[in-house]
Amino acid sequence: MSHPGLLTACAAMLRRDLKLAWRRRGDIAMPVLYALIVTMLFPFALGPEDTLLQRIAGGVVLVTVLLAMLLALDAMFSSDIEDGSLEQLVLAPQPLALMLGMKILAHWLTTALPLIVIAPLLAAMLHLPGAVIPVLLLALLLATPLLSLLGSVLVALTAGTRRSGMLLALMLLPLCVPAVIFAAGAVARADRLARCRTGACRGAGAVGLRSCPSYCSGRLTTHHV
Repeated sequence: MSHPGLLTACAAMLRRDLKLAWRRRGDIAMPVLYALIVTMLFPFALGPEDTLLQRIAGGVVLVTVLLAMLLALDAMFSSDIEDGSLEQLVLAPQPLALMLGMKILAHWLTTALPLIVIAPLLAAMLHLPGAVIPVLLLALLLATPLLSLLGSVLVALTAGTRRSGMLLALMLLPLCVPAVIFAAGAVARADRLARCRTGACRGAGAVGLRSCPSYCSGRLTTHHV
């Protein structure tokens, strides 16, 4: 297929998923509200001591964003399976892995990006120093795409399974530990070592970007064809 036609198909898929997400704006707001509520509870539970809150702020924000992303993870491919759109994608002339990559990108834009936007607010609620917030945002920009890619693989594995939300959480959380460790370490140090740690997250994300959509396409094709 020609490159202009392929780009048009990718843009159409991304635009379709973003429009569908906009029609369900409540689903987009749910992870954001969850992150805000959870972060607000920590000062009440631990007290207003700035030193303690600053020490845990980076890890709390990262884990909160991870858990908030889990709320919308099982819906990544569910609507396409229910309405038959997935079968149309399998039969389409465009590469299925590329089309699923657009769906993963749309999921990241509608789930992780709003959480990254409010991350400075979450950090400020925990008294994280302003100089560290750019490192936190960089860590989130590198870690959240990796979480979406790993989640897409697990969603493909559990496609068609009823009540798969808890199963997805149990399978994804152990896989996310390295990314959370690197990102939290980068925020905690916020110096030259932080760039090395975020570089490791960037390398893992590049590997996932190449392999996860292809695996999802093979798994979903096997499941539905």
